[in-house]
Amino acid sequence: MLLRTGMKEEGLFRLAAAASVVKRLKTCLDQGKVDHSEFSMDPHAVAGALKSYLRELPEPLMTFELYSAWFKAAGCVELLTKLPPENYNNLRFIFIISLERCIL
Repeated sequence: MLLRTGMKEEGLFRLAAAASVVKRLKTCLDQGKVDHSEFSMDPHAVAGALKSYLRELPEPLMTFELYSAWFKAAGCVELLTKLPPENYNNLRFIFIISLERCIL
């Protein structure tokens, strides 16, 4: 739902949904009984439940053990800024196509 329609929603991960709606969605998810039609019109509730899930994980998604490796990998962004603009744009295009292919 977030990928299909929610990504066009302004402030998707910035604006909060009603706490009661997020709580109800989390309860439904925990019970494995989600009525998708109930939440399909509120991408902010879905985004809020996702943010809550990520905050409540006992260990970060990227793991404590791999923290320094991820920190080093973040340096790749600096390298990208040093590429000639044409190279950067071509590489960006290839990444976007690859990501869309993976999602489909």
